[in-house]
Amino acid sequence: MRKLIALLVVILFVVTLFASPIAAVQNTPPVLEGGALLYTFESNIFSYKFQVTYKDADGNLPNYLFVFINGSRRAMEKKDIIDNDSRDGIVYVLELSQDELYSIAPKAKEWEIEYWFRTNDGQGVVTTGEMNSFVMDFESMGLIMEGGAGNAPCNCGH
Repeated sequence: MRKLIALLVVILFVVTLFASPIAAVQNTPPVLEGGALLYTFESNIFSYKFQVTYKDADGNLPNYLFVFINGSRRAMEKKDIIDNDSRDGIVYVLELSQDELYSIAPKAKEWEIEYWFRTNDGQGVVTTGEMNSFVMDFESMGLIMEGGAGNAPCNCGH
């Protein structure tokens, strides 16, 4: 009986030893998509929203999701707190007032800023490249974007 138990322990150890690296190799790193700094304005006051979509083919949730604004790290929160399906993407946001952003990035007043996003699914760190663009948040302002670059309606009967 002792030999059988010892044999089972050895088999369990060997399986654990070889299965752990295989499981780690099979992890698919998460992807950060659509990272942007959106802005709105009303009565000459701007508000800002950093936004990125976290996707993970394995369904892993992030241990954290940060935006670095001119090197200053800020935690982001899920836009929809009940959304836990990382396979189809979870939107994360950080909303800042004009004063909050300008205290972190004073040159944002002149539309100069650097930011990037960073996450970890427990298997490794993923970061985006540095970004520096601002995008008007048409949806939050109740505006509709018609047409697009090169295909805007001309109202000329075509």
